[in-house]
Amino acid sequence: MRQLLLISLIAVPLSAISAEKRCGWLDNPSPANLWLIDADSDWTISTQGGKFASDETIDNLPEIDDKEFVRRHGHYGFSCVCLNVETDKEKFEILKVYSGQQLLLKQCLEDPKLYKKVP
Repeated sequence: MRQLLLISLIAVPLSAISAEKRCGWLDNPSPANLWLIDADSDWTISTQGGKFASDETIDNLPEIDDKEFVRRHGHYGFSCVCLNVETDKEKFEILKVYSGQQLLLKQCLEDPKLYKKVP
């Protein structure tokens, strides 16, 4: 029994243990600027001229359906998502995105904690 528990712990990646699920607005207002705005805070993923998200993080963001994406100008805007992430809670930064999924805009709009934070 103990061996089975040990094997299962080794098999679970450490990243999965440290990941947390955060849902809210994925805001991309301009090139290289990307934030997740949830009920707790505005989490920096990437900023132009500052913190850049790794290619792996960008690759792990969900595919965004244009029907559930609000364009503010050009190719930039926001959508509603849930992301599995690793964060730095002191700096309010997302260090890594493991996976994610786009939600209906309606889900964020109907959440009283997110409605007032529409980008």
